[in-house]
Amino acid sequence: MKELLFESDCCSPRSKKNSIRLLGWVFVWTATMVVADKAELYGWHSSDFISIAAIVLNAAIGIGMIVTFMRYLKDLDEMQRKIQLDALALAMGVGIVGSFTYSLLVTAQFITDAEISDIILLMTFTYVVGQIIGKVRYR
Repeated sequence: MKELLFESDCCSPRSKKNSIRLLGWVFVWTATMVVADKAELYGWHSSDFISIAAIVLNAAIGIGMIVTFMRYLKDLDEMQRKIQLDALALAMGVGIVGSFTYSLLVTAQFITDAEISDIILLMTFTYVVGQIIGKVRYR
């Protein structure tokens, strides 16, 4: 059992393939988000149908990304899954506490231009830091 905890197949061909597949979904989802946002912001079109279609497409690709991430997690070995779980738990905790704190700061008018992207960036940064800490801790 101890050997399982310290041996990792993070660099196996299957793991690399799954990582590349997940990265592709993340990039495509991010690209559709940026295009949908900028098209609406800069008025690249004047149709509500196109706006709704772009939002639905982005959501559908987001669901595909979630499914791909779940498959990615299932294919990880025990140690890599533990690192991911710890990083996800840290990011979720920081996201929940951070979002409520952020909401209170907005209510108290210390923040005037509130953006949900601030919380998403905080959670993303925390997730990455959590992964780095886990990889250092379990190497």
